[in-house]
Amino acid sequence: MRRTSVIVVITATLMLALLPIVEVTAKGAKVNPPTFGTGPTQGEIVAGSVTIFVSTTTGLDAASLEIFDGVWSVVTNITSATSWLYNWDSSSVSDGNYQFRLEGWASGVSTGVTNGANFVVDNTVPSNLAFVTENPDYGTGLSLSTRAWYAIPSTGTLSFTWNATDANPGYATLTNVPGPGSPSNDGPGFLAHRWDWATGSFPSQGTWDPVLTVYDGAGLTSTETRYIGIDMVGPTVGTPTLSINSDWNNAQNLVFSNLFNGASDSSGSGIAGYEVRDSVDTTWDSVGIGGAGTLSLQEGVRTIQFRAVDNVGNSGSSSDYTVRIDHVAPVAGGWLVPELTTAQSGAVGITVQASDALSGIDSTLTKIQYGFDSDGVGQTPDITGSWIDVGYGLSSSLSSSIDWSTKQDQFLSLRAVLIDNASNSDNSVTQHFMVFPSLDLSWNSASVDRLVVRAGTEGRVNVTSMLVSNEAYAGSVVVRLQTAPADRNSNVVWTTIETRTLQPNSLADLQEQMLWTVTILNPGEIDIRLTADSSDSISERDEANNDAYMVAQGASQKMVGAVPSFSPTLVMTIIAGLYIGLQISRPKSEKCLS
Repeated sequence: MRRTSVIVVITATLMLALLPIVEVTAKGAKVNPPTFGTGPTQGEIVAGSVTIFVSTTTGLDAASLEIFDGVWSVVTNITSATSWLYNWDSSSVSDGNYQFRLEGWASGVSTGVTNGANFVVDNTVPSNLAFVTENPDYGTGLSLSTRAWYAIPSTGTLSFTWNATDANPGYATLTNVPGPGSPSNDGPGFLAHRWDWATGSFPSQGTWDPVLTVYDGAGLTSTETRYIGIDMVGPTVGTPTLSINSDWNNAQNLVFSNLFNGASDSSGSGIAGYEVRDSVDTTWDSVGIGGAGTLSLQEGVRTIQFRAVDNVGNSGSSSDYTVRIDHVAPVAGGWLVPELTTAQSGAVGITVQASDALSGIDSTLTKIQYGFDSDGVGQTPDITGSWIDVGYGLSSSLSSSIDWSTKQDQFLSLRAVLIDNASNSDNSVTQHFMVFPSLDLSWNSASVDRLVVRAGTEGRVNVTSMLVSNEAYAGSVVVRLQTAPADRNSNVVWTTIETRTLQPNSLADLQEQMLWTVTILNPGEIDIRLTADSSDSISERDEANNDAYMVAQGASQKMVGAVPSFSPTLVMTIIAGLYIGLQISRPKSEKCLS
């Protein structure tokens, strides 16, 4: 009997130890709230079915599962009848941020609430996939019929870019690309949205179908396929039919056809067309896919080359054919003509530069022609009305009887009739050479005696100048002394201080010295200008050298002593520096008051 009592006590003690700890209140025992055994973790992105397992269920009748998306709402009640397990369909809510909580119930009384982790629902697969095979040489890669072809060496790089729309992007993979190997995943974490794929051993030819797979944070995927090819092998050209053989002839053009006869690009991108050139040319002329055309022939022994080009720009080996042609006339270059002025006298030598590659120029038939033109425009001189023969050969002389003093502002027009020893002939392009006035006025010197004076009625600056002429001039010249503020804008005009009219024959000795005086009434810098014939009434060889410029400074009456050129600007700079220094050195309190 005593043994039985001991066993009962021990059994009761063990059962009590297995029961959950409860709080004892005035109303009785309090059951602990339920907890999450499984469920979304903090920040987890979920999709599809989510398993919720309730733990700490001892003493509970049920656990109410609630979800929060701004307000709490009941999802379901989980009980022992469901093994405290519930598979929640996340598609029952919209994509977004959520939180679960569990509230325990025992005998109709709440035992407390346990909040779950914040998580994200994302049941939307990545969309709007943009998968681009960058910079193909031919095609788009969007379909088999528009395969993107690349002419890329084995050590080159293939670039792919991608993008997709998804609220919670994960990572992307790229497969089925030229090997060996495959590119690494883009992400998770930082997304480059591109692959620059280089293996160092791309094949010279082949096709592939790259696949982009985009994963979001919930593991949902979308795929997109592109179609690419590599072609580094040039096509072969067929055997052409030619209009002439290899003997010498004077044909202007070579007619060819049937370049496609026997041409092939094997399994590459396909033939885009054919090209032809004279071997002396650096560029090829496109013929097109028809394989026929006409080539303009140059004189000489020519090697004509044909080749095929595929859709990615690979050129095949050329097939060469020789023809012999002589039909091009001599070619004119420039002219050697002395400067022409109204003072010209005697015969004028002229030379045309010309060349002929093969037969050479026939100097007994080649001749130079001249005429006079009013505006230097056109191929025929309009004053003489026709061309006048000068003489035969590439060099000749214009007649000494031409009166150049009457040709001012006219144009000497020249052309050459060029004939080579094969009787090919051509006229050179007409060249026009203006006959200039021989007279030219300019300032030999113009200077001020002082750069800085005291401003006022006594602030006089003396200007010494010498106007010169390159030849004796019997007419009169109007000369003006003008000033303007140095800091003027474009709206300020020059002020004429004095105008002098030199008497006729003042420049008979080629020079005229003049003295001027400028009074600077106000402080500041002024520009001084001497201008001769400002109205351009005198025809000159060069109108651009008729002005002479000087500068002078009017100093303030308060300044004492001699002031070097431009020193007022420097003085103001020093004063400004002293003022700034005083401001910096003032007491802090005084700065605040100011």
